[in-house]
Amino acid sequence: MESFIINLAGVPVGIECQYSSTKEYCRRYLTVCRPEYTVTVTNQDIEYEKAHLQLPHSDAYYETLALYRLICECLCERDIFLLHGSAIAVDGEVYIFIAPSGTGKSTHTALWRKALSSEHDVMMVNDDKPLLKVTEERVFACGTPWSGVYRLETNCQMPVKAICMLYRDSSNHIEPLPSDKGFSCLYRHSYLPRNPGRAKEALDLLIKTAERVSFYSLGCKPDEDAALTAFQVMKKGGKT
Repeated sequence: MESFIINLAGVPVGIECQYSSTKEYCRRYLTVCRPEYTVTVTNQDIEYEKAHLQLPHSDAYYETLALYRLICECLCERDIFLLHGSAIAVDGEVYIFIAPSGTGKSTHTALWRKALSSEHDVMMVNDDKPLLKVTEERVFACGTPWSGVYRLETNCQMPVKAICMLYRDSSNHIEPLPSDKGFSCLYRHSYLPRNPGRAKEALDLLIKTAERVSFYSLGCKPDEDAALTAFQVMKKGGKT
């Protein structure tokens, strides 16, 4: 068994798992702080992930998925939830793009890096599964090791400026979304814990996020003009 502690979204979590590769996977988030939670990944947890995904990956890979699920079950108690999206920071504020898998979230944030890096401070927070931390005033995006195929992530916490629903179109255009539409987008792309009580806590966090963050809908082509169009509108921002 492997035992170690990681810090996610400011919360130290103790880990008990089977594979040394899992500790290596989380190496940038290792800490010596006293854990507030401890999670243990069992064979049953790994088998659950296998049945859920049904793809030919190793047990070590499935252990990383099981671990993140267990962590997210705990963190909603601390007003933290998982959002499936690509989160990029520009000048210290985070823009998150959500969409069904294969739509082009990572392609779009790559275009942001290409189009904006010469004039702005641009960094990837997380390219696949950032954590969102909800406070009384703002929502913060937090880096995690679970960041997609290319492992584009930064161990950081930054305020969320906007969340954008992305879809492919023949022209580039962006429109604001009201809070109820924002909640619907979050609901489709967030992880809800299996425990009913924890799931209710997570739903409350989605409601608060929809109240605190500006939401947009972006129809776009895979070009730099799409990135510039989206950034210029969302940067001006304001809650819709």
